[in-house]
Amino acid sequence: MLVLIAGVTGNLGQKLVKSLLSRNHQVRGLGRSPSKLDKDIQSGLESFVQSQNYYDVPALEKACTGVDAVICAYLGTPELQLEGQLLLLRAAERVGVKRYVAAAWNYDWRKMSFGQHESYDMYLPFRRIVEFTSEIRPIYIFTGVLAEVLFSVPGHGDFGPKNHGVWDPVKKEMHVWGEGNEVWHWTTEEDCAEFTAAILERTDAEDQQFWTVCSGESTLPEMAETYGKVRGSGGSVVKKGNLDDLRREAFDARRSGTTKRFYEYIGWFYQLFTVDGTWVLKDLDNDKLRVKATSLEQFFKDSPEI
Repeated sequence: MLVLIAGVTGNLGQKLVKSLLSRNHQVRGLGRSPSKLDKDIQSGLESFVQSQNYYDVPALEKACTGVDAVICAYLGTPELQLEGQLLLLRAAERVGVKRYVAAAWNYDWRKMSFGQHESYDMYLPFRRIVEFTSEIRPIYIFTGVLAEVLFSVPGHGDFGPKNHGVWDPVKKEMHVWGEGNEVWHWTTEEDCAEFTAAILERTDAEDQQFWTVCSGESTLPEMAETYGKVRGSGGSVVKKGNLDDLRREAFDARRSGTTKRFYEYIGWFYQLFTVDGTWVLKDLDNDKLRVKATSLEQFFKDSPEI
């Protein structure tokens, strides 16, 4: 199978290349800066199509032509989530591609309403317009929070206190709102790539369409305890407040912020909707896929920078 990865130079894009190549598939890359690719990854590509921007339609069509499947690994910005994905999907349609993995790898937003969580707002109209206008049935993959983001691995996002997240990468402590027994679903980037490749190989991928997987299910205190055991130090827990306190912090921050700068307060809502159970993952599909998920202990051992 020849697979196009759009956004191939990103953290997940490069891991997708490795997973697909390990399964003896061919991979074509689409991106703006081939220099961002590791040399071993670049040498393994069937080809690399360079685009000027996400609306470079000739580049999109060139990249999609002749491939068996498209994986959209764009960043989670609003313009890429909606406009960028639609342009990519339309290009795939025009050249006859039938398989399309949509950018997701996040919590289950299907039952959310528009305006409830700004970071996920663009997924809702994308899903709806494709249902109305396309023969393509995109594959969506829900994974919970990426472990690298949760623990603020350098270059992979920051869910620390400055972004109203839970893990303080400096003090090596976990900030907990709620009762502390709430389950967080998390997935490493490598596991995301492996799950994606395994799903893409299935003949029923589009029939199910929505897939739910994760590396593990843990409470925040359990994560902190595991960190302390692996490192031999750190991993203390700081209780911040109850669910009502968290909800108040979130909505106060939204009222004092602006929609165009939602990223300044959205961390509160990532916490809120996990703690209150709004988007907790259910009915995992792990058992359908031959993927050995990474344990939290192994993730910490493999990530000395945490």
